[in-house]
Amino acid sequence: MADPLGHDAVMTPPEQGAPNVGRRPYGPDVGEPPPFVDPRRGGSLVGLLGGMVFVGSYAPALGPVATAVAWTAGLAGVLLALVAHYVRPVRLGPLVRPSRVALATYLACVVAEVVLIAVGSAALADAGRTALRPALVATVVGLHFLPFAWAFRERMFHLLGGAVAGLGLAGLLLGAAGVRRAAEVAAVLSGLVMIALVLRYARGGFAPASPSTP
Repeated sequence: MADPLGHDAVMTPPEQGAPNVGRRPYGPDVGEPPPFVDPRRGGSLVGLLGGMVFVGSYAPALGPVATAVAWTAGLAGVLLALVAHYVRPVRLGPLVRPSRVALATYLACVVAEVVLIAVGSAALADAGRTALRPALVATVVGLHFLPFAWAFRERMFHLLGGAVAGLGLAGLLLGAAGVRRAAEVAAVLSGLVMIALVLRYARGGFAPASPSTP
């Protein structure tokens, strides 16, 4: 939502000189929405779900031990992130509401993600390399995150997109070179990285520095 001058609306914290008694270090007291209606917290749940989809879809190909380790790590990360978001929340920083252009960019990235996965999967099938599809999916998912850093003013997406796309690309290259299960390993690691970075985000690891009080 823009102001009359066309700037994005930003939730700003109360005046620095206000008494600190009874103030919480998160939510409206520091210029944020309440945790349960903060779209950043709700939106990051998609990342947790996506991470577990990677784990659940591709870990079984790595054997029972790797599957158990991946599921344990993934579920532990999801639980800790939910606790950090809603049970013991911390400051994420003032909410910058995205513009219409940013929302259109988001939708375009989601559509492009679906199209690229479909086209890439068809190309792999034609080449007889369907085993590489998990790494292809990870690569495309990672790339689609990168524009979100601009669209939502969240620098976390630079790291998230770069890490997931990098793992996916490594899986593609290693798999193409003949390394068995490289694509599945890349996809499972991508899922765990997604969960780990959402957890870091939920714990305030990407929040801007708090303004100094006088």
